Amino acid sequence: MKIAIIGGAGRMGRWFTRYFASKGHKIVISGVKLDKLKAFAQEAGVDFAENNAKAVKDADLALISVPIPATAKVIREIAPHIRKGAVVAEIASLKFGIIEALLEAARLGVVPLSLHPLFGPGAQELRGNKIVVVPVVNSEAEIKLAKGLFQEAEIIVADADEHDRLMALTISLPYFLNIAFASVLSEEDISRLKQFGGTTFAFQLTLTESVMNEDPALHASIQMHGKYALKYVDALLSKAEILRKIISKKNHKDFIDSYNEVQGSLSKDADFFKAYEKVYKALEALR
Repeated sequence: MKIAIIGGAGRMGRWFTRYFASKGHKIVISGVKLDKLKAFAQEAGVDFAENNAKAVKDADLALISVPIPATAKVIREIAPHIRKGAVVAEIASLKFGIIEALLEAARLGVVPLSLHPLFGPGAQELRGNKIVVVPVVNSEAEIKLAKGLFQEAEIIVADADEHDRLMALTISLPYFLNIAFASVLSEEDISRLKQFGGTTFAFQLTLTESVMNEDPALHASIQMHGKYALKYVDALLSKAEILRKIISKKNHKDFIDSYNEVQGSLSKDADFFKAYEKVYKALEALR
């Protein structure tokens, strides 16, 4: 199968290039930075194209791995140039505005596939990782297609609105928390903090620094292009203000009552009481 990776020299583009190449497929990559593209194509032993239209010519599958704001534009750009019956897939972390572009492409005769890999470019293998399928035209056929392409992955299905709402809670909000935490720490002596920090701080710092290693443009897209991101940021700030008022008034009873209420809700999670042990095991693995 001939597969075109649009954005093939990007971090996730490289991951999928290597993944599909390892399966024996013929790969051609394209992207905006030609020098970077050529260097990676040579390193990976794949072909490259000078533009996206050339990349998708005669391709059986075009996988789009570009920044969220550019995804819909690229779908519309390549749809007229890829043969009818070929698959046009995208892997954006948010789907608002992108499903519409895939529907337009489907009307031109291509097979749309909306995916969201729930892992980053640091994943060593696909096994044990998850990929979300957001149905566009034919749910059953698109799920089957995804399972065939990514046999080692766990496939999860969600419609676009549910996907984006849950991403606001599982990606946008945790990233916001860590960026804010990093902003506070950036004014301190990190090496001194590490001397005094215990288990919780060590784990949180590792997580925060991993978040801050990401491309700032990616963070901006996640925070600003999500339909629900601001809603949950506002909810967080509202909860934080309530807690701040309890602390400022030194109201011990209200603090305990609030804590117990939240703890009671979270403890319904089967893994709740294993969390502390998991943190220690994770830290041991990091040392």
